[in-house]
Amino acid sequence: MTSPGPIHGEHPIPQHTIRSARVVGDDGEESVLATVYCPVKERSTTVPECESCHRFHALHFDATARTTSVLCHTGPAGRGAERADVLRGVGKSLDPETPLADIMTRDVICVRPEVTVDEIATLLVRHGISGMPVVDAEGKPVGMVSRADVLRAAQERGDTEESERLTLRPDDVAPLDIEQGFHVYEPVKTAARDVMTPVVVQLHESASIRQAASLMAYEGVHRLPVTSDDGKVVGILSSLDVLRWFGRSCGYLIPPARKRA
Repeated sequence: MTSPGPIHGEHPIPQHTIRSARVVGDDGEESVLATVYCPVKERSTTVPECESCHRFHALHFDATARTTSVLCHTGPAGRGAERADVLRGVGKSLDPETPLADIMTRDVICVRPEVTVDEIATLLVRHGISGMPVVDAEGKPVGMVSRADVLRAAQERGDTEESERLTLRPDDVAPLDIEQGFHVYEPVKTAARDVMTPVVVQLHESASIRQAASLMAYEGVHRLPVTSDDGKVVGILSSLDVLRWFGRSCGYLIPPARKRA
């Protein structure tokens, strides 16, 4: 790891933040997909791929922002430079062609379709977010689940849950001390696939803020999954991300989104 600095009196080396998409499964296990956006190739790449490129300089960890970036000789600092979210874009002229890779939320939480609504509620509260993508086994979006979906499911469920009859083997009956004629029922857990909104809108990370804002307004949605060339989720764009970009472009100092441990 190293800190960015001038090279032979030239501009500081541009930094490109490493993004992570964490996918939570029904067993609570998390898998992490780490990528970085390459402004030269205009697509996401893996860190090992970056390190093998002749433009690669070093990795840099920012203790204040708690982010890791790739230092890369991709041109003058400023094009994709990401020293800190607080300062990025402040005072720059409004550029509607700014790519989503520059303004989207880079650390995104995703869930599998089989994750229960109760687990989703816990994730929403723990991370202080209002929605997340639902992804398949390949990490491609199949739906979006929001806080409103969770609340709606809880209201519809009320005090009673659906249940399914369990078939027990004879050896299972004795320990449970169940009399003949009685049956065991287990509550059916409501999962993400039952409450999610199927994905109808998503954008590639190289798409512009102009396209995203227009699409979100037209479709009436507050968040869009952002995908890479292979269709996997690498970020998420919310209406707040758009407003944050607009405010900074107008010269206001706006802090990054709050994160909860």
